[in-house]
Parts: sequence; C-alpha cells; structure tokens
Amino acid sequence: MTLQNIRPSSRATDWDDVEIGDTVHLRRGGCLEHAGRVDNRTADGAVVWVVSNAGHRKLFHVADGFELSVADTEGAHHADN
Repeated sequence: MTLQNIRPSSRATDWDDVEIGDTVHLRRGGCLEHAGRVDNRTADGAVVWVVSNAGHRKLFHVADGFELSVADTEGAHHADN
C-alpha cells in the first residue's frame, strides 16, 4: 500500500486547480462515491471528466454536490491557481 497526500479542491465554486491526469476522489456526504483519473476538464473548472480504473468515463459538474480532492501519489502538490 502506498501513502497518498490528499489535496482538497481549494474552491467550493469551481475545480480550476484540477489538472488533466490527476487522480481524484469525489465524495458526497463524506462518502467516497467515485475515484479515477481526470481525462479532461473545462477551462473554467466547472466540469471534469473522470475515467475510473475500470475504464468508465463520467462527467461531473461542480454543482452536483461532490467534494473533489486530488490524490497526489508522488508526494508533491500542484500549485493552486
């Protein structure tokens, strides 16, 4: 098992600090509902497409009520926008 640093999205209204290729966790009500790799995102950070380990691609909008956090498997943090 590897240790991961979890970096919560810095803004509640957008996910503009999320980058393509980031591994993310999406929680709602404190429960992990989805996890995967960011395949694409909109420039404004309102929408991300996440591909699960099983290969399923799903769209998430910031208004869907999910808390998005980036799992940084290398121990380094991306610069916040």
